[in-house]
Amino acid sequence: MAAAPLTPARRAVAAALLFLGSAALAGIQLVEGGTRYRTPALTEGVFALLLTYILLLRGAWIRPAGWLGWLAVAYGTAANAQLLELLLPPPGVIEWMVVFVLAFAAWGALASGTRTRLVASLASLALLLALLRYSVIPVLWERVGPAPGAAFGLGDAAEAVRRILADHEPTLPAGQLLGLLALSLWAAGTRLLWEPEGSSTGAEVVVQQAP
Repeated sequence: MAAAPLTPARRAVAAALLFLGSAALAGIQLVEGGTRYRTPALTEGVFALLLTYILLLRGAWIRPAGWLGWLAVAYGTAANAQLLELLLPPPGVIEWMVVFVLAFAAWGALASGTRTRLVASLASLALLLALLRYSVIPVLWERVGPAPGAAFGLGDAAEAVRRILADHEPTLPAGQLLGLLALSLWAAGTRLLWEPEGSSTGAEVVVQQAP
């Protein structure tokens, strides 16, 4: 028996479920002593809306034709916000610098570029943000510590300095695996909302051949 084709409605429902799972997993933070659930702040929410607009504008997400399509976009926006909360550095000077860079980079994404290039850029950006939050900051956090002789001899004075730079809290490796799974679900949902190549071109050809 042949498998049922994926109609736009079915693709939208499947994408919505994947985005919902991505948002749920991205909010789980496993730390020493327990589990926390993080929710995005206003900064992540604004960037999530901007990212959704860019994805729709560049055709990486199919523009919704009905309420099921809008449902997928809504869950996708929620997943965007949660993933930004997962990837952006903790509150502090480092986060402010990253947000400023992203804000200016968004103008370039709006100006030009294909959807393939856009998704590739998002993947590279996610890699750099993950490297910064889960590798660079933890190493600096350990070096700039409050222990005697640490922090280049600054001792306890370094505690205030590192809190200003980034209010970091170590995440267990299992928590990082959950984040990777959340990113994978988002990528799968985006693939479902990816309009097949040539779908709009085919429509143009039919119009041109009509008498």
